[in-house]
Amino acid sequence: MYITIYIKKDIVNIMKNYTVKARQRSGTNSIDLTLPASIRKEYSINHGDIFKIIPNMENGTLTLTYKLIYQNKEDK
Repeated sequence: MYITIYIKKDIVNIMKNYTVKARQRSGTNSIDLTLPASIRKEYSINHGDIFKIIPNMENGTLTLTYKLIYQNKEDK
């Protein structure tokens, strides 16, 4: 468990505290992480885009970093 304390932070950065939900696909062991629509729109993330996932476990906290490696330009 961790507590984040904000001191003299920009209110816009505080309000951009996004969450995602892991959803299981029927018939598989895979799960999907659903991005908020506002992130998809702001960063032009499209259906068919491909990301490299870099997992990092440090001090009991799992961080998943997604790196865009292919952007589907046809879905815009």
